[in-house]
Amino acid sequence: VLEERGRRTTSISITSFILASPCVVTMASQAVSMCSIIITFAVLLSAAVEVSGFQLLPTDTALYTRHHTRHHTRGRTLFNSANNDGVTTEAERLLAKAKAIREELGSDAEKQHQQSGEVQSPIQIQSEFCLPATSSSNNYRLYLDVGREPGTWMDPRWGASGRRIECTIDVSFSSVEDAPEEEVWEEITSGLKSTVTSKSSKVSPVFKLQHAPFARLRSGFDKMKIEEGGYCIESASKSSTIRFCLSVSGTEGSSSASYGDVSIPKGKLYFALPYFGTSQSEGSISISKKEGTICVKQFGWNTGWRREESRILGVFRAVPLEEAKRRDKF
Repeated sequence: VLEERGRRTTSISITSFILASPCVVTMASQAVSMCSIIITFAVLLSAAVEVSGFQLLPTDTALYTRHHTRHHTRGRTLFNSANNDGVTTEAERLLAKAKAIREELGSDAEKQHQQSGEVQSPIQIQSEFCLPATSSSNNYRLYLDVGREPGTWMDPRWGASGRRIECTIDVSFSSVEDAPEEEVWEEITSGLKSTVTSKSSKVSPVFKLQHAPFARLRSGFDKMKIEEGGYCIESASKSSTIRFCLSVSGTEGSSSASYGDVSIPKGKLYFALPYFGTSQSEGSISISKKEGTICVKQFGWNTGWRREESRILGVFRAVPLEEAKRRDKF
């Protein structure tokens, strides 16, 4: 019975499969046709896109983004320009108001000065290395080179290392005819006259030497106070000499150690240069631009007995002040 039932089931399945096969084949053929239609449509659509240059959604999105950004930026620019115009207008208004107030204050100050009769001069900053404003036209800059010189009677230990001190001093000579009769220290007067060794020479009175308040050392980073100055003219038969003296505070102070074994002693420095007379037209004196000697007076035994000796401290040159300023830039 079971075998009979199995055979019947198998035959029924085979018969059902045979009867359903045409339907399956028909559905499969329809599916294939549909796929071919879809593929053909896709091919035609892509060809149409290439021919017409039509842009798809991503490009349209980028175009929209650029368009939106451009309009947004333009709106922001218009807003900022409107704000800037407002700020500029406000700034111009405040500037005009400040200018009006300044002009009003200036006119009031001028009226007060006119009523009081006072004339204000501009403020000038006077350097401590410059000459006073009342100095004459005979202005010179002295270039001092202090150090051990051959034949000097300075102490053997002084300047033995070869180190030197360089500095500048601005001085002003009045012409002999127009020199003011100002009182000069008695020590300078007697000291200058003692430097004249020739008894046949004629010596002018000692005139006051105008000078800067300080000597300029180390490019202005150090200084030496100048206390007093004087000068005189020694006239011989064939030549003349201008002799002048400056009383200085010296470098033997807090900064003396930085100069080593060379120093400028406190006291009077003596200078001498050939003198060529005074110009009648300009009223200016003419002195030599050659190198001269700087001397100090100290007590010693170099002459055989103890007395005040003239010792060479260094050398110097005198250059017209205008020429020196053009070269030195100060």
